[in-house]
Amino acid sequence: MLKQIYRILILIGVFIVSLYYFSKDIKEVVFDFDNTTIMEETTFPLITLRTEGVIVNRLHGYSSNLNANTVREALTPIGADGTFEVIIDEKAYEIKKLNFEVREFVGNELIEKGSVSVFDEENNLKTAKIRIGSELENDKEYAVKITLITSESRKIYFYNRIKKYDGANLAQKVNFVMEFHEAIKDKSKAEEYAIYLEPDRKKDNTTLANVNIHSGFDLITWGNLNPEFITEVIPTVVENYSDIASFVLEYVVKSEVSGVPEFYKVKEYYRIRYTPSRMYLLNYERRMEAFFDIKLASTSVSQLKLGITSDTDIPYMVSDDKKKVAFVRNRELWYYDLEINQIVRVFSFRQENTDYIRDIFDQHDIRILNIDPEGNVNFMVYGYMNRGQYEGRVAVVLYEFIRADRRIEEKVYIPVDEPYQKLKENMGEFAYVNSMDVFYFHLYDSIYAYDLITRHLTVLAENVDKDHVLTFYKEGYVVWQEAEGPGKTKDIKIMDIETGEIQTIESRQGYKIILLDKIDSNLIYGFVPEDEITTLIDGTVIVPMTGIEICTTQKEVLKTYYKDGYYITGVEVKDNIISLYRAQKETIGGQNIYLNVSDDYIMNQSVESTPFIKVVPRISEEALTEYYIQLPSGFTMDKLPETVTTVNTIISEDPTVRLPKDIRNSGKDEEEKKDQMKFYAFIMGELQEAYDEAADAIIAADEGAGVVLSSVNHLVWERGVKANKSVLSQVESLNIPADQNTVESCIKILARYLGKNIDNENLDTRRISAYEILSKYTDKVPIRLTGISLDQALYYVSKGRPVIAMTGYSEAVLIYGYDSLNIYVIDPKQGKTVRMPLQSGSELFEKAGNVFISYLE
Repeated sequence: MLKQIYRILILIGVFIVSLYYFSKDIKEVVFDFDNTTIMEETTFPLITLRTEGVIVNRLHGYSSNLNANTVREALTPIGADGTFEVIIDEKAYEIKKLNFEVREFVGNELIEKGSVSVFDEENNLKTAKIRIGSELENDKEYAVKITLITSESRKIYFYNRIKKYDGANLAQKVNFVMEFHEAIKDKSKAEEYAIYLEPDRKKDNTTLANVNIHSGFDLITWGNLNPEFITEVIPTVVENYSDIASFVLEYVVKSEVSGVPEFYKVKEYYRIRYTPSRMYLLNYERRMEAFFDIKLASTSVSQLKLGITSDTDIPYMVSDDKKKVAFVRNRELWYYDLEINQIVRVFSFRQENTDYIRDIFDQHDIRILNIDPEGNVNFMVYGYMNRGQYEGRVAVVLYEFIRADRRIEEKVYIPVDEPYQKLKENMGEFAYVNSMDVFYFHLYDSIYAYDLITRHLTVLAENVDKDHVLTFYKEGYVVWQEAEGPGKTKDIKIMDIETGEIQTIESRQGYKIILLDKIDSNLIYGFVPEDEITTLIDGTVIVPMTGIEICTTQKEVLKTYYKDGYYITGVEVKDNIISLYRAQKETIGGQNIYLNVSDDYIMNQSVESTPFIKVVPRISEEALTEYYIQLPSGFTMDKLPETVTTVNTIISEDPTVRLPKDIRNSGKDEEEKKDQMKFYAFIMGELQEAYDEAADAIIAADEGAGVVLSSVNHLVWERGVKANKSVLSQVESLNIPADQNTVESCIKILARYLGKNIDNENLDTRRISAYEILSKYTDKVPIRLTGISLDQALYYVSKGRPVIAMTGYSEAVLIYGYDSLNIYVIDPKQGKTVRMPLQSGSELFEKAGNVFISYLE
């Protein structure tokens, strides 16, 4: 009996000791506010630059050490003495030293570096004087990195461009812009500037959201809004030449609308021409966006106010029970619980003590990935981080919003080495977190799967551009196709995004399969005979499809299209109609030519869907056209929603995921890298879009008065800087023998102009394109310009680069000069130079398809 009592006492003792021991190691799963925090306020310094006596270009600091030649935020013209000043607003830091580097844009070669440790101080600002000692070429852009070093040895980086002029006339240009900006605040004073405007009665004068040089005088002078300007306006120089310059002004205004104060972000764009006698206003644009404010909701009709805006596309996602909705507005994420009439500001860089200068630096965006039945939301923030623990970094960050605790938890942090403008063009549409905690994302032409539990990163596919990924979230699938160049596509993959299971749609024997598009919940693809794939003289690869198929994500073929003698060169899906662009084949001079013929169409049964929320307009006297979010029928907003904010979870594990550095170029040789170069159209100081073809980017930049850069920083094209006359007299001095193979002759003459003699080479232009030959035999990067106009192509001649122009399927001339009436060409068939009227030349080249080839510097 006594032994039994001892045993019981021993067991009780062991139990108590075990309970004490293990309780120390049991993790608490209930969150409280002891392990959460609010987002830190901004701390980084701001700098502005003073050059030629004027202050321009407010720059934001990066903690990421980017390549200076990847950032295109602002341009600083400098004079012949090579000097400019950096004005530093230190904010939370004490700056002890400034370093600077000047580099080439193409190749990133270091030109000069230096440092400043003695500053002038005035009005709580520090000023550093920089002098570039190296001999810079006039009118050529260089990349500049400015590094501020704090008293704690922290480095903060700023990026800019400089361009040297003997006379930039910058002060006169800036003065005109600022005087115009000030004048339009006052209608009577603005009358003096009415001569610069070009009013057009066809222009929509019912909105203040988008005003331009063609708008009515009353609209340009702010109508009845009477705004109060509440931030300092520092002009940003976007582009500058000896006569033409472009500027951007960004600021915040406040106005009383129906007696209630509202705030707006405003961006003005100016493009002007300077002459000694007067200024010309070539372009004027003003865009205005209201700050989203829940307090402005209209309870009587259950609407949330957007206000003045030209962006009526609201990204949103709804829970299955239709009672919870997450949406993005002004780069902020909001969550509305309709059942309890509570709205949560889930994520925002806007601060409680608002710093409008930081708040309007909109170099980031938010994407909602999914929302579960409980209302928890997965979302991505990508771009420049305005504040918080990643302040100044460029990254992609995955968060989860946990509705019950009103907190957000960071899941993944992916640092990137390029600015937001380029990052957004390299982000694909596909991003998703499944129920197994696998995070899928498409970035830099690769598709990844990251297991949030095991923290393992898998590369699912490479060489997948944005046009070759289709998402079917409702059905639970993603479809993609890898490609190693035009006409080099692989089989189509269909992946179940919940299970990760991958199916394949394989091509037929002797054919390539091309993923084209989707319609409703079905995918469209076509088949191309391998022996029909043709490379044209300009390097364009023609992939004529003999038929297409429409199938489900379960690989069930629903429809096949095939018509004997016809080839499909592309498709376009709009509403419930598939347009088929068709061609017929002819063989001319031993080369297959595909001539466009009439389009055909496939009708699809329309699937009607009612949006959960919609945007509706309303008119007010002060603000004219404003917009509101109309919440779903059946919901009544009895009172203003309760507004709450989130806290950030403090995490103990490092969430950093680093992508393989060589993933963008894996498996590609140098020729493929050149051929797959992207072209960026910068318009009004922003990267509008990335294009696969230079011609598409040039056409966009011409319409928007912008510039085009290549993905490796070549300056490809500029609007409005082509000289009135240019003749490359060196070309005329070259030997020009008569030759019936005009394409080969033009290539050889161009090579000789570049200092390369390839006269004895057998170029075989029927088998190898002129693009490939120039790439092989010269040290220049050739560029295909097919599709632009003759006037746009003459930019290259103006820059000292002859242009090969096709006059037929297999004939060409070399353009080497022009004036106001004529172009000057070498015609190898005649063996001499020829002067041709501009109009005649334009018609000749257009009839041949506007096929132009030149090269980049």
